[in-house]
Amino acid sequence: MKRINQVAMAVVCTLCAQNALAQKDVDTVKVRQLNEVVVKAVRAQKNAPFAVANIEKSELKDFSTTGRELPYLFSRTPGIISWSENGIGTGTTYLRMRGAAGSRINVTLDGVALNSPEDQQVFWANMNSYAALLGSVQIQRGVGASTNGDGAFGGSISLATQAPQVKPFAELTGSYGTYNTYNTGASFSTGLLFNHLIFDGAYHETATDGFVDGTRGRSGSYYGGLTWLGDNFQIRYKNIGNFEKTGQAWNYITGPEGTESYKQIYEMGLGRSNTLLGNYDKDENGNYKLTPFTYRDGTPWDRTTDNFYQNHNILSATWQPSEHWTHNAALHYTYGRGYYKDLKVKKSLAEKFGINERNDAGKFIKSDAVRLKGLTQNAYGLVYNVNYKDEEWDVTGGVNLQQFRGSHWGYLTYIKDEALEQKYFDNHGKYKYYDSDARKDDYSAFVKAAYTFLDNWNVFADLQYRHVGYKTDGINDKFVTGSDGNYYAQRLDVDDDFNFFNPKAGVSYTNGGHKAYASVSLANREPERNNYTDNGNYPYPKKEQVTDYELGYQYTGNNWHAGANFYYMAYDNQIAQTGQTSDIGEALTTNIKDSYRMGVELTAGWAPLSWLSVEGNAALSQNKIKDFDEYLGDHVNHYDKSTLAYSPSAILNGFLDFHYQGFNATWHTNFVSKQYVDNSESSERQLPSFSQTDINMSYTINLKGCGLKSVKLGLDLNNIFDRHYAVMGYDWGWYEGDTRKSYLGYVPAAGFTMMGNITLRF
Repeated sequence: MKRINQVAMAVVCTLCAQNALAQKDVDTVKVRQLNEVVVKAVRAQKNAPFAVANIEKSELKDFSTTGRELPYLFSRTPGIISWSENGIGTGTTYLRMRGAAGSRINVTLDGVALNSPEDQQVFWANMNSYAALLGSVQIQRGVGASTNGDGAFGGSISLATQAPQVKPFAELTGSYGTYNTYNTGASFSTGLLFNHLIFDGAYHETATDGFVDGTRGRSGSYYGGLTWLGDNFQIRYKNIGNFEKTGQAWNYITGPEGTESYKQIYEMGLGRSNTLLGNYDKDENGNYKLTPFTYRDGTPWDRTTDNFYQNHNILSATWQPSEHWTHNAALHYTYGRGYYKDLKVKKSLAEKFGINERNDAGKFIKSDAVRLKGLTQNAYGLVYNVNYKDEEWDVTGGVNLQQFRGSHWGYLTYIKDEALEQKYFDNHGKYKYYDSDARKDDYSAFVKAAYTFLDNWNVFADLQYRHVGYKTDGINDKFVTGSDGNYYAQRLDVDDDFNFFNPKAGVSYTNGGHKAYASVSLANREPERNNYTDNGNYPYPKKEQVTDYELGYQYTGNNWHAGANFYYMAYDNQIAQTGQTSDIGEALTTNIKDSYRMGVELTAGWAPLSWLSVEGNAALSQNKIKDFDEYLGDHVNHYDKSTLAYSPSAILNGFLDFHYQGFNATWHTNFVSKQYVDNSESSERQLPSFSQTDINMSYTINLKGCGLKSVKLGLDLNNIFDRHYAVMGYDWGWYEGDTRKSYLGYVPAAGFTMMGNITLRF
């Protein structure tokens, strides 16, 4: 903190003295337009026939002081739910869009793919402060327009960094709240130097003790940029990094045997108990408590941590040679390295780590062990887009060339049986039990065109070709039984190629405040790494395909607006877990021939007074598997038209916004209907519906003169009615005779929390 303040004050002094530097007037609108060219290729055009939500800079700026990860902001738009493992919105965070998981949601930053090429995920664990760096976000639900990177099966999210500031500024922010959660940051811009150059930067971080025990963590991000502005072009280099060390709770909250709901677990006083830290035991009064795991010297196991560092480098050039033509090219390189460290208690060392040691009775030795599993990632590529636009045509073409090289590795750093440590550990005090390399090449090209005719009609076509090649080899972190009864590492030998053609077409009509549209889109998607590595010797899943039909109408009046978007997404060979386990004990995934998601997304808003507005949105849906076989041991359960897991039929958001002079206050109530934790549609394995309310308030004091320009005070009150509920969960099922058993785990939301913040702008 001291270091941040010193840097910030130095920047302030520099900015105040900058009048001595030569500057010229710059067309700020032109700067903003050139910045928008960077993301134009991956965003839907104004009249595109898709369901779109836009988040502007002011909303991102306000959200950045909360410390929460961006999915919590996205979930204010239709059809999205978000949750974090620690229960308060920081640290390891996830989202689903139209019921689709994060690996099926395409995310780009300034047109560069952010999804991890292998897992196809964006890990929202160290990106909480990106909100302070962004100028806008566009969320496209469904397949949407062509974008770079992985196929969008639930939707796509386009993040755009803010345009370089031609006027100097500096800003300091600080927030503090419940569970010792803090968020702090600084940002600045030199403004225009020497008529052409802008240097800007930012640093933000968040830390918390977490609602769930053992989820203490710290994460953050930094940004540094150089921009050269010409008359009709800009060259910009951006270095964006993020880091995290967060406590994990991936076992979720699980109660003692016999508990059936998170509410029951919470009422027992165990609602924050993280079973990665210990086991349930009873005290002398018969009450359950969590007894911590310990090392052999009696020291308690602290926590399971995830540790990751990532650095993005983007060098882009944007050129507008004429009124109708624009070009954008970007070279990018991303480096990532991380690991997680956790304790496995009383596990067979042979089954888990390939250490085939037996006791005197001939049984494999079980012991506690600490494992460290990590990876290294390198992704680099080229993005190029060209756009032509006049009164009738808006045509964009582009290519995306990306190569990924990665490695996966795992070590044991502790075994409770000291003799085995001495036997197997190397001179560095660890034992390597797996090591594999991976390569993925992702090349795509697209052209999309919108044509306006008869003043009000617009037709749209979008054609994309994508080639994906994935290879991985080496030793996996799973072990199989050999003919001698010992366990040996599973060898990986994957070499798959995919060629996808993804066409899209639509039509829209606009007249005054009216807009109506219809579209059909086709998208394909390759399996994730886990679909290969966890299937053991079973066949790998095949590609998935979805056909997305969208039909919508919107009206915007003087002080109100309303809209409805209908969709039907028909999946072919959707990959899903079946309940089976492979010969290495992992959950098997397979292609389900027919499934679908259908629904309507509603939006409305009314501003009866200049200082008061009411907003709302709703996503109502059905999400079905037409024919599904669930395997649990020797039992096979067949379901006709069962509901897809983690797909609530109703997600509602309501907002009441009061704004007068410098004061702003927003009331937000969110409702999520019940959802099932597997595909059986059983009431015994569901998460109950929940509703919760937040209030956000702020007051801005504007000042004049060189130095401090404004002071903004804010207060965030979350879950004001102190509701305790589970946002997400999982089920582990088995049969005892003919009786099905279930073991449920829950991701809880914290009760009432609050965060106060202050922002100083110079």
